[in-house]
Amino acid sequence: MKKTLLLLFFGLGTLGAARAQGVLVNGIGAGIGFARMMHKKAADKKKDAATATAGSYQGKNFPMQRTPANELPKKGAEQISGLEQELDHAHSALLASESGPLYTPEQRVALQAAIASVAQVQPKANIAAYQAEAAFYLAEDARRQQAATSAPAAPTN
Repeated sequence: MKKTLLLLFFGLGTLGAARAQGVLVNGIGAGIGFARMMHKKAADKKKDAATATAGSYQGKNFPMQRTPANELPKKGAEQISGLEQELDHAHSALLASESGPLYTPEQRVALQAAIASVAQVQPKANIAAYQAEAAFYLAEDARRQQAATSAPAAPTN
């Protein structure tokens, strides 16, 4: 790299001053453009670090996004992990029973607080997949609770 820079400066010395300055400015501009492109690629890779998969339940699909622990952002890692734990709990409850509730009222509040916490710590983060997954679980929970309250009572003998 140092040899390249030295050759560039010695080569510029043989050119006219105005032309050399133009070549130097163009070279710096190209270098800055390259650095921006590499930074954008790295940012895009980090942005795509969260693995999104599609969950499915009774023919309904919903997104499931999880970020590997070693790829969590420094700012908000604790909040994202907490949200993902809340979602994992709901997913386990979903699969454990076809009719039982997914949430207690306290768990429902905890899920909503976890989403709000991630949004607050990472305001520019795309949390749409998390929100869609949570909405699916909340809707399924509401459906199950509605079915439980509208089911006829078992006859007593």
